[in-house]
Amino acid sequence: MPLVAHPGCDVPAEGPGERAPASLESPRRSADGAEMREGAAAEVTSRADLHLHTTFSDGTATPEETLNFLAARTTIRVVAITDHDTIDGALRARRYVDEHRDVFAGIEVIVGEEVSTREGHVIGLFLQEWIPPGMDAARTVAEIHRQGGIAIAAHPYTNLMRWNDLVGVGDLVRSLPFDAVEIRNANFTEFLSNRKAERNLGAKAQVGSSDGHFLESVGRCFTSFRGESTADLRAAIEGRATRAEGSCYGVRTLSRFVARRLRAGQRVLPDRRHFWRESADRELAIEVHESPRRDAAVVTPVGRLDHHALAELKSMLVRLAEADVSLVVDLARVTELTPHGVTALVAGFHAAERRGTGYCLASPSRASLRALEGSLLHDHLPWTADLGEAQRRAGSLVPATASA
Repeated sequence: MPLVAHPGCDVPAEGPGERAPASLESPRRSADGAEMREGAAAEVTSRADLHLHTTFSDGTATPEETLNFLAARTTIRVVAITDHDTIDGALRARRYVDEHRDVFAGIEVIVGEEVSTREGHVIGLFLQEWIPPGMDAARTVAEIHRQGGIAIAAHPYTNLMRWNDLVGVGDLVRSLPFDAVEIRNANFTEFLSNRKAERNLGAKAQVGSSDGHFLESVGRCFTSFRGESTADLRAAIEGRATRAEGSCYGVRTLSRFVARRLRAGQRVLPDRRHFWRESADRELAIEVHESPRRDAAVVTPVGRLDHHALAELKSMLVRLAEADVSLVVDLARVTELTPHGVTALVAGFHAAERRGTGYCLASPSRASLRALEGSLLHDHLPWTADLGEAQRRAGSLVPATASA
């Protein structure tokens, strides 16, 4: 018997006697703590939150804090960490769950990413590799499928916060081969756009997600599926047997979050053009700031650019250039630059040359400049001491072979 969907996202009344969100209700459990089934032969139905953000992009909680909340406060069994334009928050979350199975025995993590395409946001699940921003939606969906992933149209008809880079693909949900459409998004701005997404769902699978950027919103909307594992969830999506459920958070929840951020002197509005990458050993961090049109980016490595950093940085620079993104590599926070690190910088330069996009190094630290001079590349690789000048040069494709 197919699951029946009622996907309108109604904002619950918030006040005395308000019912807790469905995702926060405790499941029925037996004496040994296991979840009880309704009947001996009944199938288990589980919940998944397939759209969550952490501090690796514009979320306010770390991957570890998010997992603690999920384990202690929700009945979510499957979670996809989908930071904007990076999979590294998801990779860290999956490692953390694997390291602490005694705490997170009931939770599985999907590696995901909310990719900023030229037309709007596209979620990729079950990813094997990072997908760079800046490509068109069709190319992004094709790349997700190339990796064997699931492509989801995130909040396709959102329209109230376009000024803050909350953008969906709109009617492309009809023409592109998405595997699923997010028809319940828990953001308080999405009440009407959720309904429009439902009307344009067609034959695709439906999913519900919190789009959580702060802990109070996690699990507010979710996807119900038969089974318990990520494999069961995937089968349900591919079989169009999922159900979008939950409700948008309201003004009271939002007010509590805003007050808490203001008391701590922290940013309230998310910065969706800023994300982090990190190596598996956490020896290298890479900060990225994108331009509003996603056609340029400032990449700032933090730490040592050595043989440990080579593969991560090289791959990132090359794939961004191949996505036709002009690049500025800010070397101000590099503490050591070895020949391996220089190899990554040269690889990015050659990729930009092949694509005809801009490329410029900026603000080299003393260690970086010594390494470039020692490699006899300071007069070959484009660089300047001023970050603003580097952005102008990369954006206008002006050759930058002389240092400032």
